[in-house]
Amino acid sequence: MAERQGGSIIEWLEIDMTKLSGVERVGLIDEIMNMLSAQELRQVRESAEKKRAGKLKDARSAFLVEMRQKAEQLDLSFEDVLTMQNETKTRSRKRESTPAKIKYRSPNGEEWSGRGRAPVWLRNLEAEGHNRDEYLVQAEG
Repeated sequence: MAERQGGSIIEWLEIDMTKLSGVERVGLIDEIMNMLSAQELRQVRESAEKKRAGKLKDARSAFLVEMRQKAEQLDLSFEDVLTMQNETKTRSRKRESTPAKIKYRSPNGEEWSGRGRAPVWLRNLEAEGHNRDEYLVQAEG
């Protein structure tokens, strides 16, 4: 191996990174990290986080450009697409559900639909020897 005179360490070590798979590149980094001190690892972490943030910013920008282009192909503005998405979410949330009908009522007026876990008042009454059917609400009408 020749003496290092500038250039990247990868070139100096004569490693062709294009021939390595992602798994192999990560493995190489892992092997190197095994040799680093805690301080050096902190520096690596900080550097990696800065690079990650930059790459995420670039990817986000590229994504927005691509989505704007696709929206324009449909004669829509990207903002229109976002507005339509928000309207769809709002519309689906506004759907009102009908409350479950009351199936059981306690002597004190507490009510339960019969769905989910039995309420404490009913469990206490059953523990005292009462039958759940004693508290069935008669169908009105």
